[in-house]
Amino acid sequence: MLRTGNYFTHIFPLPYFNPAISQIKHGTVISVMLINKHSDMKNIFLCLLVFVFLYNAGCKTTKGPNAVTTAKRANEIKADNGMLNKEAADFMVKITDARMMGGKEGELAVQKGTTSEIRNYGKLMIKDQAILLTKIQKLANVKGIYLPATISNNKKDGYDDLNAKEGKNFDDKFIKMMRIDHERDIKDFKNAIQLSDKDIADFATEYLPLIQSHLDKLNAIKD
Repeated sequence: MLRTGNYFTHIFPLPYFNPAISQIKHGTVISVMLINKHSDMKNIFLCLLVFVFLYNAGCKTTKGPNAVTTAKRANEIKADNGMLNKEAADFMVKITDARMMGGKEGELAVQKGTTSEIRNYGKLMIKDQAILLTKIQKLANVKGIYLPATISNNKKDGYDDLNAKEGKNFDDKFIKMMRIDHERDIKDFKNAIQLSDKDIADFATEYLPLIQSHLDKLNAIKD
C-alpha cells in the first residue's frame, strides 16, 4: 500500500509493478485504484469487485481480451455507484486506445515508410503520442479511471492490415489511416470540451491544438 497525499493507492502483487499504477494479468487494463482514507466499506468493496472483474476478464478467451471493452465495463461499475463520470471515463479510454495505436502506426512508418516525410512523421507520432499517453495516465490516476493497457481488437486488426503493406501501398495506407484517426480525434476532443468533468474538459481544450497540428502536418505530406 502506497500513501499518496490524502489517498491510499492499493497495489496488488501483479506483474509489471509500477507505483500508483498496476497492470492486470495478461495486459488487460492499467488499474488505477485510489481509495480515500475516509472511504467506507462499500467503496472498498466496489474497488475489489472491479479488480476481480478485470482479472477474470483477462482469462476468458484464447484470442485475448479486448482491453478497451474491459476498461469501459470496469469504469461503468464505478460510474453506476457514483464514483466517476461515465462520459468522461469513456473519452479517456477512447483516446488512450488512439494514442497507443498512433504510436504503433508511427513505429511502422519509421520502419517501412518509403520517403523521409513519412518516416519523419512516424517519429513525430511516436514522440507526441507517448507524451500525451503519459499525461492521460496521470489524469486517469487522479480521477480513478481504468485505462486499457493494449490496443483494442479492432485497432489490432487495423495495425495488422497496415503492417502487411509494402512500398507505396504502405505509404498510401498509412496516410489514409492516420487522416481518419486524426479527424476522429479532433471530433472527440471537441466534444470532450463540453464535458461536465472540468479537469478532463480542460485537458481536451489544452491538447486539441496539438491533435489538429497532427492532421495539418499529415495533409502537408506530398503524395
